[in-house]
Amino acid sequence: MTAGWSKDQRSRWPRIIGALDGSLDAPALDALTEARLADLGRNLVDLEREVSPSDVERKQRRGIVKHLKRVLERQVRGSTLHPFGSAETGLVLRRGDVDLCLIVKDLRKPKGVLRHLANVLESEDYRDIQTIGRAKVPIVKFTDPTTGIPVDLSLNNALALRNTELIGAYVDMDPRVKTVALAVKHWALQRGLANAFRGTLSSYAWTVLVLRHLQSVEAPVVPNLQAGEPRRIESYDGRTHDTTVLHPEGFEPGTASAAELFASFFHRWFVQHPWDERIVSLREADDPRRSKRRWPAPKAGPVKELQGAVDRMGHHVMAIEDPFDLQHDLSRVVRAEGWADLMEEGLRMWEGLVDGTDLSALLAPVDGLTLAPDRPKGLFDDLQGMDKERVAALLATKRAELSVAQERVDALVAEREESIRLSKAMRGALKDTEGMSQDIRDVARGLRTRAAEMDEAKALRDAENKRLVLPKSRIEEELKRLYHTLTNEVDVFRVPSLEREQRDFSRFFELQAMHRGKAASDAHHQRYIELLQVQREEVKKIRTLEKDRKQAHADLLKEEPGLKEVRVRSGDVDEYDRRANRISRLLKDRRKERKRLSREVGRLEAFLKGGPQRGGAPRRGAQRGNGRGGPRRPRVDVKEVRERAQTGGTLSLADLGALLDQGGLPGAKQDGTQSKRHRHKSDRQAASRRRNDVKQRRGKRGKGPRSPRE
Repeated sequence: MTAGWSKDQRSRWPRIIGALDGSLDAPALDALTEARLADLGRNLVDLEREVSPSDVERKQRRGIVKHLKRVLERQVRGSTLHPFGSAETGLVLRRGDVDLCLIVKDLRKPKGVLRHLANVLESEDYRDIQTIGRAKVPIVKFTDPTTGIPVDLSLNNALALRNTELIGAYVDMDPRVKTVALAVKHWALQRGLANAFRGTLSSYAWTVLVLRHLQSVEAPVVPNLQAGEPRRIESYDGRTHDTTVLHPEGFEPGTASAAELFASFFHRWFVQHPWDERIVSLREADDPRRSKRRWPAPKAGPVKELQGAVDRMGHHVMAIEDPFDLQHDLSRVVRAEGWADLMEEGLRMWEGLVDGTDLSALLAPVDGLTLAPDRPKGLFDDLQGMDKERVAALLATKRAELSVAQERVDALVAEREESIRLSKAMRGALKDTEGMSQDIRDVARGLRTRAAEMDEAKALRDAENKRLVLPKSRIEEELKRLYHTLTNEVDVFRVPSLEREQRDFSRFFELQAMHRGKAASDAHHQRYIELLQVQREEVKKIRTLEKDRKQAHADLLKEEPGLKEVRVRSGDVDEYDRRANRISRLLKDRRKERKRLSREVGRLEAFLKGGPQRGGAPRRGAQRGNGRGGPRRPRVDVKEVRERAQTGGTLSLADLGALLDQGGLPGAKQDGTQSKRHRHKSDRQAASRRRNDVKQRRGKRGKGPRSPRE
């Protein structure tokens, strides 16, 4: 079979090619020595600690979920957000994805919901937003801007919640499950084998293979949690699934070490397992034959595709059954090159473990693979090492930028409001000009009247042009020709017939009427042009009124390139509407920029007031200031912070913390006032109490006559 391989392929996949042609003799399972297993066990303990998320990252993940739950459930009516996946089962790697499922009750248009979610996430400043609507489960992928942690948000992926329940139950049964699973997932990630979009297996598929291996060892570490009674049958997306998860009593796990289980994992799946004959089934705790099931081995396998014999290999090349969705093969995403990479890397790992190769060398990232940084991104990482003066200068710059951004927003808001008021005024709503000066109101009244005249002249002109198809020059040419024909001397040898002369005269009179109509159309058009010129002059007059008050706004608006596309030229109502809509879109971008700068100002202020220390001895009281071993929060004038918050000022993180400690902003109960809804509720309760008092008094009197007041 080596004749069908190219030189590059033999260099890239030497072990798998050797296994196919019989020249590779893989080591047996008993080739591992006790000394190597003991060394591997110590390395696995260190590896688990190294690849697991830190306490800081776990807190960041909880914060991401909490914030998105509050935002998305408010923005999508009737929805609930649920975390799932490896973060919930305990098998998440450091810097791994946050998997979320948004359950929407009425998901008729998933693509529309995806677009809406993308807009919401963009307004919340999330980065790298990507919607995948054609997948089996619609997904939005994005990145948290503060921590850099990637997030996968899927729609109505309810069955994944059951998968998470099952995997979590396996992990909770024995600590060796987590140790082996994290090591395998880390190896797959480092070697580029955990990317379903690039033709290898998903992280979930690797977890299933680990659990199936722990079921199948000579002394099983975990039992089959999907066997027994009672059964749980549920329906998702119109399909019925058996989602039973049971905990059998009396199960005694085997005593194999985590090192033995980890090493034998590679021997089982890359040396021993007959992929062409068996299906991996965690649900049955067995590997049923393909011939008895629905997934036969593909006739055109990956070898034929790699050697160029076929354009594309068949399905189910590895046949890994989903525990709940029995029609879903977790290997359906594997491509031919991905299969060869999987088998080659698995054999390489097994040989390295037997030979005693250092685990760090076996887990080194494959060439060209870029991995995410191990350390979570902190809020003040970029400020560490800066002196106080440099941070203060940076803060002053950001404050100036924030001030300009606020002025831009104010200018756009004022311009939009003016366009809306003028548009309404020209439609006849004079009361909408009450906020303007008297001069502008007078001009607006003239614009409205003139705009109506322009519409009338334009309508009359267009009506005439629609009725008269021929242009005026063509009508005049025809009139001249017929006039000469009808008035010239008649040639005695070519006397026209009576019918011909009648037709020419009729056509002449018709052209005369058309000519008069065209003259009327020209008059209407001329009237429209004259009104248009006057209207433009009046629009310029509006721009010059109150010039001093709006000069600052005008200068800022000149720097907005988007407004040049929708300039008001004729004073038409539609032009004002288009301008107002364009300004609304610009405002969205400018407000986002203002929000970003405001956050940066708050971050810099927090760093200067109470951020992490930049070296040196710990501050006095750092161990006992707050009773938790953390730094003492700087003293903040809560009264001043509340006044600043109520007037729209910028708040730092320290200000927010102090404000929350003191009960937040004064609400309705604090200032002695009640909302309208609360007052109505109190009135209803008082009326109900009065009715109950009357009934009680009646009951005490018995059935005697009622008093007039009752």
